[in-house]
Amino acid sequence: MVQVKVFLVVGLWLASMPVLAQHGLEELPEDLVASFESLAAEVRDDAEALERVIEAGRERAIFCNTCHGPDGSAERPNYPSLAAQNPVYLLDQIEQFADGSRDKLVMNVLAETFSNEEKVTLALYYAHMELEPADFDEELARRGAQAYQARCAQCHGTSGLGEEGYARIAGQQPEYIAEVLREYRSGDSPRRLSVMYGISSGLSENDIDAVAHYAASLERQ
Repeated sequence: MVQVKVFLVVGLWLASMPVLAQHGLEELPEDLVASFESLAAEVRDDAEALERVIEAGRERAIFCNTCHGPDGSAERPNYPSLAAQNPVYLLDQIEQFADGSRDKLVMNVLAETFSNEEKVTLALYYAHMELEPADFDEELARRGAQAYQARCAQCHGTSGLGEEGYARIAGQQPEYIAEVLREYRSGDSPRRLSVMYGISSGLSENDIDAVAHYAASLERQ
């Protein structure tokens, strides 16, 4: 079922921002941007078109369910949920996997097979799915609030919903967030050059776990 709240949020993103690959520090390919803007406008104005995109996305995402869960709510703690994610961020990540600038073998091989239409369809499909929030530790979440607001809110938002092309992390698996932060802090992240290397460098082990659980808690606040 189409989630009205998510649909409205996506509409606001599309109306208020350029389609930029924020994490790659480059604009996405023009033909991919054109495909995204065209289909996004269509589903924004036509509920039947949105249903078609969701049906097509669900069918194309069948191979994604093992890691990312049914309709994008991950059930395995070390994998990200994609449901309700910022569609521009998703599109950017799919493109990075497709062109090899983000390194993960399974995703590289899979994304290389996607047409522009499939990339856009998947991004919009997952953006419109309702997220099943992850479990979190309430005490760790309480301790992580200050560090999150000081270090993470500028890009990911005070509520964790993402700004411009940045990731939504509210309700995300805390184990996954912690893993990503540790990869950035070690300098061994498979992602492109990012401000996250500097931000994560000042986080202790305890800080990382606390911030991860706070971000996971945001979906339920």
